Amino acid sequence: MKKLLYKEVMLCTNIQIILFAVFALFVLIPSWPPAVAFVYPLSGLMSLFPRGLANKDIEYTSLLPVRKTDIVKGKMLYLCLIEIVVIILATIGGIIRFFFFKEPTKPDELQYFMAVRPSISLLGFAFLSFGIMNAVLVGLYYRNPYKRLAGPNLISLLICVIILAIGSVVIAFAPALREYDVIGIIAQASTLVIGAGLFVLFSYLGYKLGAKAFINVDL
Repeated sequence: MKKLLYKEVMLCTNIQIILFAVFALFVLIPSWPPAVAFVYPLSGLMSLFPRGLANKDIEYTSLLPVRKTDIVKGKMLYLCLIEIVVIILATIGGIIRFFFFKEPTKPDELQYFMAVRPSISLLGFAFLSFGIMNAVLVGLYYRNPYKRLAGPNLISLLICVIILAIGSVVIAFAPALREYDVIGIIAQASTLVIGAGLFVLFSYLGYKLGAKAFINVDL
């Protein structure tokens, strides 16, 4: 599986994926909602399957000594790898912004400040959105990998945007999810752990759904 993941990285990575993943550093922009920084990398991932279809990635991989389920597993691991890189980049950017950038703090701007301030809990919602995207995208795509492109891409992206938007609103109105006192740190850390756990769970579910569907596809 390590070699299959290496193949995905070397042959399926394109400039759009790399460029949009780096856009996670948009979290550094002062007074910019940090959740938006996760939307751009998701948009970059939307190019993965169309590019693979154009390059006959499935046909090539099927010629390798691997099972059909391994083809889906390799793609899922590649998606997860990119998403974790995005999380790491956003975390680095959020730390820099939190300690070195000044946000608006005047009373009439307080609610806006709450909405845009980077927080650990936002990473939990990002993990959740990535996991659901993996489940929807891979689960739907491999039902008919030669035709189903726009639908899975748009549906998964829309769901992720909605989750990130809901997460931003919840964080803005829940002090424990944005403050760094003892209770706040515990609440934020718990949100991160739960989000990461759901990321693994939904990604695994997406792999199982995609693999089950792909077995019945005539190559």
